[in-house]
Amino acid sequence: MANWVKTAILRLAIDPQGSFFILAKVILLAEVWFFDQVLTTIQKYRMISKGDRVLVAVSGGPDSVALLHFLKQIEPLYNLYLHVFHLNHKIRGEEADEDAEFVQEYSSKLGIPSTLMSYDVPSLMKEEKLSLEEAAREARYRLLERLVAEIKANKVALGHHADDQIETFLMRLIRGAGLEGLGSILPVRGHYIRPFIEVTKQDIMQYIENNGLKFRIDASNEDLSILRNRIRHELIPLLVSYNPQFKESILKTIEIIREDQAHLDELMGEVFDTLADFGEGFVRLPIQALIAQSVSVQRRLVRKCIKWAKSDLRGIEFKHIELVLDSLKAIPPKIEMELPGNIVVFTEYDWFAIGRKQLFASPILEHVKLAVPGITKIDALGVEIEARLVGIGDLEFRKDGMVAHLDADKISGELWVRTRRTGDSFRPFGMLGEKKLQDFFVDEKVPKRERDRVPIVTQNEDIVWVAGFRIDDRYKVTEETKRVLVLALHRKT
Repeated sequence: MANWVKTAILRLAIDPQGSFFILAKVILLAEVWFFDQVLTTIQKYRMISKGDRVLVAVSGGPDSVALLHFLKQIEPLYNLYLHVFHLNHKIRGEEADEDAEFVQEYSSKLGIPSTLMSYDVPSLMKEEKLSLEEAAREARYRLLERLVAEIKANKVALGHHADDQIETFLMRLIRGAGLEGLGSILPVRGHYIRPFIEVTKQDIMQYIENNGLKFRIDASNEDLSILRNRIRHELIPLLVSYNPQFKESILKTIEIIREDQAHLDELMGEVFDTLADFGEGFVRLPIQALIAQSVSVQRRLVRKCIKWAKSDLRGIEFKHIELVLDSLKAIPPKIEMELPGNIVVFTEYDWFAIGRKQLFASPILEHVKLAVPGITKIDALGVEIEARLVGIGDLEFRKDGMVAHLDADKISGELWVRTRRTGDSFRPFGMLGEKKLQDFFVDEKVPKRERDRVPIVTQNEDIVWVAGFRIDDRYKVTEETKRVLVLALHRKT
């Protein structure tokens, strides 16, 4: 029992209270080597602390069933609260319903509460132009985050293992990826933890056999039309025939890449923080500063912008980054394209920007009557306009586009607020002739994403004030003005 004693002593570090007998009992429940590897991984990456509330994602397959069983065994060591999450992807019909029933029964048998959820993955796949695997992952993470908030979990345990690392590495290599992508699956990402990331599928299956665990088989894992399955069943066995140590070599390569990537990320973070300008839902970089960088740095900065905008890089491939960089080579650079995950890449004057597609959504705004005097809230645009009448002698002029000074006696009717329309024109203050509103916006360098959100104050459909910018010259205050209508634009915070 020398190995058992050695492992037990090493594991005592987990329990500062010295609960040796609890630890010994846990270790005896399965092969010492498996517990040793997984507990070492947990310690090395500080995955679990005493008192953690852990949400466990369980599909019903062997990996997640083994993970749940393992966490149940170490539950007393860490004083854990465990909760099971299962997702029905609405893909496999009756078989998926049986998976959900199995997970619920197994969780109940272990005395662990469970939450079963469903998501129409095929619809999500169409809506966001994702592959089936990407859509399923997106749905899974959305619901996991919702449940994390509901049960106040601080960790989410996933069943990824070393073979998943290798498959992901090869899949990304085939599709095209940078170092970050080739770093494969991180052991810890935020509150997501992967305790099995350093054990193999074979190790897990041996653990299942030793403990007599039952599990579900997902027939789709044999579908060779899915790239990951072809890699698993065809490519990896072929590569192993060339090098019996292929898997070990790839895992070491992933480790080296990850360490290098961490160092480069630190360096790149400094460049990004220096150049980046952040707006509501978007991030932008000066075009000239971006293209002055080496191609390697350009790629990393574009990836950082995408990650900032959508919080991850799922669905983003090497070809997408190259497409963006190729567009920057045009003179002048001009980009407007959509990337997977409803991300829009665009240029606006001297800036390169990336943000959510919703940035370009036009607000629905009916005519809103302006209260004169008074305050008019325009919720669709996130603003309010304050109107007040003052005598010319009491007027204090403010040279500010957010405030308009109008000759009140030149306004004969009601004032209304709307957004721009095709063919709009007005006479900007200081000019003699008419100008199309579209041309005015271009001259003022108003970004396209903002033009449909500019309040337009009108009288009988004539533009009186392009709020935040310029009044119409015909309504300006002159020497003959006796009363002044002051309009102030306030943006809600």
